[in-house]
Amino acid sequence: MKILIISPPRCGSTSLILSIRDITKYHIINEPYYIESVRKVYPLVIPNNSVVKMLSNQVPTEFGKPTDFIKYILSIKNDYDKIILLNRRNKKQHLESWANWLVRYKRNDDTHMIWYSDDIEKELNQVSYDMDLKYQVNSIYNISDKLSIPITFYEDLYGDDRELSLNIIKQWKLGIDELQLNELLNPRNKYRQVGTRENLI
Repeated sequence: MKILIISPPRCGSTSLILSIRDITKYHIINEPYYIESVRKVYPLVIPNNSVVKMLSNQVPTEFGKPTDFIKYILSIKNDYDKIILLNRRNKKQHLESWANWLVRYKRNDDTHMIWYSDDIEKELNQVSYDMDLKYQVNSIYNISDKLSIPITFYEDLYGDDRELSLNIIKQWKLGIDELQLNELLNPRNKYRQVGTRENLI
């Protein structure tokens, strides 16, 4: 099976692709057109039993610009057996998670580690949902409309209602251990922690 995960940043796509890999031992291709120094050859050659993850502004330069993402996905949709679309409903928390990524990226820290709200207070003044995330979020809605693929929301997949998340996973029909995947995506494994770091000192 060839699976494509499409997501804006900070919607749980990394946790999902790694969890699928851990269960299936599938080959993963993570953001093949992220930066020039590590980009894959275009067109992308996808081996059988693979999971590919793309963020919704990453377009091979041979195809076009980041704003051509929807057109790019429409051109490759038939290369995959399953396409999973991720997004977030909560704009505030999405922006906070994006700010956390920026803080860690600028410091050369691991961007996939535990964090608290007070870690990002200064960075929040330097980010904007409309400028930083809106295009990528809207791209997912557009792709969903054009391909008639439902969107999986972060709040449902990684939420406290594990029956809801299990039903979502079952609807994907990936042919894998759905209970195990649901457990790996349990909210207790989230990077964001309740409370503040200051309270821990």
